[in-house]
Amino acid sequence: MDRRDALADTLERFIAAKDRLADEHPLRYLFWESTLRCNLACRHCGSDCLRDNSTRHRELPPETVKRELAAIARAYDPHAITFAIIGGEPLIRGDIEEVGAFAAHLGFAWGITTNGMLLDGARLASLKAAGLSTLSVSLDGLEADHDALRQFPGAFRKVSGALELLVADPFYDAFDVICCVSSLNIDRLEPFVDHLATLGVPQVRFTPVFSRGRAGRGSGLMLSGAQYRQLLAFVAESRQRRSDIKVTLSEEGYWGPNWECRVREGLHYCGSGTVIASILHDGGVTGCPSVSRRFSEGSIRETPFLDLWQGGFGRFRRGRRHMAPAACGACDHWDLCEGGGFHLFDPEDSQVLHCGLEKIGERRGCDDRQPT
Repeated sequence: MDRRDALADTLERFIAAKDRLADEHPLRYLFWESTLRCNLACRHCGSDCLRDNSTRHRELPPETVKRELAAIARAYDPHAITFAIIGGEPLIRGDIEEVGAFAAHLGFAWGITTNGMLLDGARLASLKAAGLSTLSVSLDGLEADHDALRQFPGAFRKVSGALELLVADPFYDAFDVICCVSSLNIDRLEPFVDHLATLGVPQVRFTPVFSRGRAGRGSGLMLSGAQYRQLLAFVAESRQRRSDIKVTLSEEGYWGPNWECRVREGLHYCGSGTVIASILHDGGVTGCPSVSRRFSEGSIRETPFLDLWQGGFGRFRRGRRHMAPAACGACDHWDLCEGGGFHLFDPEDSQVLHCGLEKIGERRGCDDRQPT
């Protein structure tokens, strides 16, 4: 089998594997959006999180989440599922360790995504005692860029100190930094990665800011086509060159044959609603927590999570062609792309650009779908 035939075979097996996942929908990742409250008011926040208590009354109590986790553990092997607590800023709540420890007792691996501002030694010890497995900490560039995006002077130094604590006590199974790439920091990614490597951070995931919440189209933060290509080239080159830190592109969408497999470990795959589900702060259930809230499947306040996962999700998540614009369904790349990352779909705003190939100007003339 020559290289071209081998690539074609790989693509066929990848597409077949996606089809099997759509049929079987094995739960592998469960998010709990524990709160919409936050201690920051970031310019690029996609959730419009607030620095007040106006949404606190809608938050789920620990007992409700623990009830759903126990039911999931009876139906599935919890050791095959990651339970991720996010926000808002999850560390604002003082009871996530209670829920996390319960999840760990059941057999789930659990983790958090945090802005790092509250991650001091005492809180880290509390998370460690609760069996925390994974941490993702947000840091969006060097000092001037991060503090400007987070609208908080001193945030960069605070988070860098938290990263030093994590490097010094590697009790977890996995730890990385997530960096949102915008028009502000796109030209300073190399010195930023150098900073993380100097601290001893093992991995950084870059994710482009997308048009939702305060990071909407009028924010001035969206990347241009040339800047998207700049980001892709930087990630691809860093993955080849650097051995001191792992650099990758976080899930956003399909980037076509010139970039797939160069910017991350494998081909693009959006598992929203197929292997990924989310319990939102108010009890709503959806796929990835970044998808439009218009795609809610129901609420665990009224229907058990498992009933929603095993039933209602079929309306949206496991058959996307009918939801995508007509140009997507007719595109030669559909079977690999499936319309891009599902979190970029908005059923009431067709002007949101979700096609990665259009963003980087590589949609036309891309009849050969085989990655190079």
